[in-house]
Amino acid sequence: MLVKKFEADTMAAALKQVKDTLGAEALILSTRTLRKKGLGVLGRQTIEVTAAVESPSMRRPSTPARGGYGDGRPTTAPRSVLPANRVETLEDEIVSLSSRRSAPPEPLATAEPAVDPRLNEELRQLRAQVESQSISQLKAEIEQLKELMTQLTQAQAQVQVQHDSAVAESPAPAVEVRKAPVRPAPTPLRTAATGVGCDPLVALLQERGIDAGSATTIAGYANALMTPQQRLDLHQQRKFLSTTLASLVQSKGALWQPGQAQKKISLIGATGVGKTTTIAKLAAQAMTENGARVALVTIDTYRIAAVEQLKVYGEIMGIPVDVVFSPEQLQESFRRHRDKDLILIDTAGRSPKDGERIDELNSFLGAHSGVENCLVLAAPTADNLQQKSFDAFSKLPISRLIFTKLDEADQCGSLINLPLKTNLPICCLTNGQKVPEDLLSADPQLVAELVMGRLEDTRRIAV
Repeated sequence: MLVKKFEADTMAAALKQVKDTLGAEALILSTRTLRKKGLGVLGRQTIEVTAAVESPSMRRPSTPARGGYGDGRPTTAPRSVLPANRVETLEDEIVSLSSRRSAPPEPLATAEPAVDPRLNEELRQLRAQVESQSISQLKAEIEQLKELMTQLTQAQAQVQVQHDSAVAESPAPAVEVRKAPVRPAPTPLRTAATGVGCDPLVALLQERGIDAGSATTIAGYANALMTPQQRLDLHQQRKFLSTTLASLVQSKGALWQPGQAQKKISLIGATGVGKTTTIAKLAAQAMTENGARVALVTIDTYRIAAVEQLKVYGEIMGIPVDVVFSPEQLQESFRRHRDKDLILIDTAGRSPKDGERIDELNSFLGAHSGVENCLVLAAPTADNLQQKSFDAFSKLPISRLIFTKLDEADQCGSLINLPLKTNLPICCLTNGQKVPEDLLSADPQLVAELVMGRLEDTRRIAV
């Protein structure tokens, strides 16, 4: 194994050196803070990272050398060097394999069975019959499609005429449209604005990623507050929908506020949703904005890099970091940090399909533990996968939701869909990897603007 040390001013720069030198498969063995030589306060702290990667020679199995000991046991050549006679043998084998690969394969001897001429004639007639039926069926389907297109065109013309009449707000003469005698067009949804056609408010909400059921309910609330003229104005539609969405968002504010008793908060969720980075952001926010005394605990002992990452964050912020391996050790850590205002607990990512691992997590953070569990969800994740994650982790008591990676999402309807179904408040939002900058409070109006507005505009307002 190849082990090297790297030194840089920041952890990000050190990790970049590790990746550039040893590759993405390198393992972080340890990190520490060094102080360069300097005069008094002019001396700067640097980060030293020790990393390792498996050397290429260790990946190849050792090759026995020719000869051996006196008792007949074969000797083993060094992993990185092959004896000369072994190299020649390998060259002979390569030449032999190449000649065998280039030689054309011998044809297999096959004997054609005798076929009765009458059978051939029957097969020919059957094939002609099948082709004739397929062509007739295809023609019939084409005629049906033409007929359906005619019906849809007529229905669309009828909707357009009635819509124009409603805009003019004057009685319109009855428009007589002859319907096709076969298969009437599907009945469109009725709306308050036009009487027929798809509700523009529902369509606008669905464009922003809100599911059909929630969109219909929210549009109903907004329609009750709007005039017919406002329903035809896109700006007014967005304004009323934002107001309605804000009234539906639940938020509990900061995790801890001055004067409150100690709180123990854990972050749970699937792999890769950003729990460890979010833990660091929450710790920094609690310290800088509320003056909280914070301790970090991790039970993510499956990934060495995750433990080291949290330790680095703790060292930078000057707060303790405990690594626990059992529920008993977790409770002991709580007793050791009883003087802290906020204890944040990082957990290993669990697949929603891995019920056994989630049960193990429940032994640490179940209802008996006194911990508030926040389910972390990535905003770009599809609604059905978010629902599966919630269902799986509901074995643990869940008190809040956290949505991450808003900067990677094309739309943010998930900020409304799952909270409405679960009736859970949103704890906070993250929109990047910077610690602690990319952390947003779950202000109801901000959430509404994230859903209805463009993400880049909303982020510029929030930061």
